[in-house]
Amino acid sequence: MRSARVKLARPVGQKDAAVLLGGEKRNERSEFDLRRQERARARRILYIKTMAMIAAGLAFIGGLVWVLLFSPLLALNASAVHVEGADETLITAESVLSSTAPYVGTPLPRVPTATIAESIESNVVVDSAEVERQWPTGLAITIALRTPAMIEGSAGAFRQVDDEGVSFADAPTLIEGLPLVSLPESDEERAEAASDVLSLWSNLSEATKAQVSGVSADGKTLSFTLTNGAQVKWGTPDDGALKAQVLDVLLAQRSARVYDVSSPTHPVTS
Repeated sequence: MRSARVKLARPVGQKDAAVLLGGEKRNERSEFDLRRQERARARRILYIKTMAMIAAGLAFIGGLVWVLLFSPLLALNASAVHVEGADETLITAESVLSSTAPYVGTPLPRVPTATIAESIESNVVVDSAEVERQWPTGLAITIALRTPAMIEGSAGAFRQVDDEGVSFADAPTLIEGLPLVSLPESDEERAEAASDVLSLWSNLSEATKAQVSGVSADGKTLSFTLTNGAQVKWGTPDDGALKAQVLDVLLAQRSARVYDVSSPTHPVTS
């Protein structure tokens, strides 16, 4: 069966063709405009969603900052501050806690732990202090106290001195096993002199230590006095073990007022 054909009543002229083609173009433009509008609407929706997400993120961050830095939820609670290492003789826990008092009620992230540690360490008996936050509202404070390595001064005015030459506390009496020393005044020289004393003391035999009444150090050389009044010239801290051995021999074999072991291979007595 043949397909039907549409017969025109008359031939299509140029004007009629233009009208027919123009209609098709108008339809194409309408579809293009529609697609363009849809794309523009999609972009607007995407923009609105993006702005909403950014606003929500900023609101969340702002809320988090408020909770961390300004909310009382994380405020430092005095009852949640714990101290380890305090010695009721040298420093009490209450004294350590006093350094945290200005910050009670401050949100924990804003509590200056380093400043608190420095404040605690300003007490000369404290060698070091460590302050850590304990969430949500506390602090853990650990302190290390100076320990005596030698004694300085005289009867009625003895002072405990640590291994860095720091005089940190009174000593009612001499402490058994620790040397009585004379150190220079300046901090740098005292530290060096204290180190030299400890080196000397570690090399002496127990029998010789029992005869030492006092050690003098200036950061360069050492000397000490024996209980019988004799003087030992030790010199520098070098060759300490050999010097101690030579001195033991000299003390056992010779009675003298001065024992000079500064050059241990050529000791001198007088």
